[in-house]
Amino acid sequence: MSNSIYEIDYLRSLPDVLKKDKSMLALAKAIAEELNKLSGDTNEAIIYARIDHLSEGVLDILAYDFKVDWWDYNFNLEEKRRILKASWNVHRRLGTKAAVEKAISAIYPDTKVEEWFEYGGAPYKFKLLIDATYEGTDPVKHQRVLEKVNFYKNIRSHLDGVEYIAIPAGYCTGFGAIKMAGAAMDLTVEVAVYGLG
Repeated sequence: MSNSIYEIDYLRSLPDVLKKDKSMLALAKAIAEELNKLSGDTNEAIIYARIDHLSEGVLDILAYDFKVDWWDYNFNLEEKRRILKASWNVHRRLGTKAAVEKAISAIYPDTKVEEWFEYGGAPYKFKLLIDATYEGTDPVKHQRVLEKVNFYKNIRSHLDGVEYIAIPAGYCTGFGAIKMAGAAMDLTVEVAVYGLG
């Protein structure tokens, strides 16, 4: 038998005097069997490395324990996993552009924040540029983004707007061919317009 934690022979550590006592040997065997059964449960204590394998109920409990204030029990399982994985970085950067991007990217991957000086807006304003190509959007999801963004941003900054961007499949290939031919083309796809309130 090997010496790994999963198949160790606990009886080897029993003193010779106790190995000769039948009742002590029986007790030691019973304890050894239970310890060997419990050694298989050590994986249950691994949390961070197993987020992709944890059940939804456990994710909800962890979000509460780790004070993920922007947690929404209505998120789907994949969104919950992404949010929980990102929560430690978001907590470290709360109130910054990076926190907003990281947190909203858990709902819509590849979200970007454009600050007021980047688009010519009023001071302390910002926009969210959300890539909805693969995730899709709807009014309920939009409202969740609006509710959650207040947890991440700093107090003085205000959301100026949310722009959803959808890039059609093959866009880059088609644009490259047009560009090489010397023609220019602007393509705007408007997914939907939702209010800020």
